[in-house]
Amino acid sequence: MSESSPPLLSRRWKVILSVAILAHLTAVFAPPMAFQSRGPRGLSPSVATLLDPLASYGQMLYLDRGYAFFAPDPGPSHLITVEIDDPASTDADANRSPAEVRRFPSLNDQWPRLLYHRHFMLAEFLNDSYQPALPIEAASLVGPDLPAEELRQWRLGRKRYEAIVGSMTKHAVSRIAGGPGKVVKINRVEHLIPDFVGFTTRNVPLNEADSYITLEDFPITLETLLGSRPESLPQPGFTEPVPAPTGEPAKTGEPISNEKAANDSRDSKENLTNESETTEAKTESTVDGEAAP
Repeated sequence: MSESSPPLLSRRWKVILSVAILAHLTAVFAPPMAFQSRGPRGLSPSVATLLDPLASYGQMLYLDRGYAFFAPDPGPSHLITVEIDDPASTDADANRSPAEVRRFPSLNDQWPRLLYHRHFMLAEFLNDSYQPALPIEAASLVGPDLPAEELRQWRLGRKRYEAIVGSMTKHAVSRIAGGPGKVVKINRVEHLIPDFVGFTTRNVPLNEADSYITLEDFPITLETLLGSRPESLPQPGFTEPVPAPTGEPAKTGEPISNEKAANDSRDSKENLTNESETTEAKTESTVDGEAAP
């Protein structure tokens, strides 16, 4: 009679591995549950209690990625266009169209779907890392309104974006343009999704040409950098006829300037004040039994 072989794992190790597997599965399902349970008042308390102990673990394994793209109402997606041109023709006419424009990702070029998804993630990564260039006068604004550390972070973000674009451009020159000697430019493109009304009434296709918008790389302005807005804006003059309150015919004429409009408004307020004082005086005279003048 042969003796039974000992178990490969003891009961203790089975319990430990079972708990570890359950914890990992919970870390996988917790971020989507948190997204679905989020409401106007914030995250669900029960889901937040479940997610807190696994937050660091999920961040380490990239399990807490955003799920908004796969939601019922996703936002716009971002793509990359690679413009390839000859340097001689580019110098001759800067406004001419490039010789070749390729869009990434593309269902015609990237196959299987995993390759398409990787190119799509590269395009989204480039858009997420975008940082506009700072104006030359930004360094002179360092002070209470613009700390030096914030300015340094802006510049580091811009250098990071330029490094990413430079790396992608270098790769495009060697793998797409066929080697040095061609001018390669990478553009960010935002693909808008048609709204429900346009899709149902006009049957707008998802790949409509107008839904692709090229995102230009413009330097940020000083007002945007400081988060300031003009306190007052000049008001335009009125040229359209305005009906008179007494029923008189509408008058049309030359445009009303800001100064004239302000004077008219002040005169109108003074007339209303005088009429109100006269009415009060008449009312007091009537109450006292005297004849009103």
